[in-house]
Amino acid sequence: MDWRVFLAAATGGHHLDQDSPCQDFACHEVHNGLLVGVVCDGAGSASAGGVGAEFFATEITRLLAAAFTAEGLPQDHAEAAYRERIAPLLAQARATLEARIAPPLTLRDHACTLVGCLASRSGGAFFHIGDGFAVQQPQAGTTILSPPENGEYANETYFVTDADWQAHLRVTLLTPLQQGDLIGLMSDGTSAFAIDRQKTGFYKPFIDPVASFLQQANATTGNAALQNLLESEKTLQITRDDKALLLAFVG
Repeated sequence: MDWRVFLAAATGGHHLDQDSPCQDFACHEVHNGLLVGVVCDGAGSASAGGVGAEFFATEITRLLAAAFTAEGLPQDHAEAAYRERIAPLLAQARATLEARIAPPLTLRDHACTLVGCLASRSGGAFFHIGDGFAVQQPQAGTTILSPPENGEYANETYFVTDADWQAHLRVTLLTPLQQGDLIGLMSDGTSAFAIDRQKTGFYKPFIDPVASFLQQANATTGNAALQNLLESEKTLQITRDDKALLLAFVG
């Protein structure tokens, strides 16, 4: 199965004002029809949140791509089967980063959220810690969502670096994929304009023209267009957060 994958990350107004880099990061690999994609959003309160986001997005993509390409998706298409295989790889990534950190920094200083997917023709799963959003939009059928999980207050969430991260690891099963289906992963900054108000899926005035363009674009042109969109004045007016977006079309 062929995939056409586009991704971008852009600095939001808060960090532009501070002349600080973007703390969101997106990464993906495709092997033998299997898509592994991850978007991470560094915590604004964490001094190395952007470093954590880049590390976890890259390392988790690498680990999952290697493991699931070699062994395939679980034959038992159940949330527990995916969790059993994903959780140890997330733990491995946490341990690798912790071993590299030079004091006085800690794992908590690298806090970030995580939203990712494993997807092939037969289906797959979203895996998710914290806020952000994941969408499977089929050509026909029901949209599959992995919505954000916030804390007691709207601006609170959970991070892959938390001690109790496993309690907040959510797995959502995907349905079998067909040509033209769309997978979307995004940080919470992007969801402010890419997800509809009812939180039932993509905001159509956003996704329809974007999808129409990307389906005719090559990787270089498509990624540049997505970057320009996330950096546009209109998005800066909607949200001052950093933004990351990965869109993958089944070819």
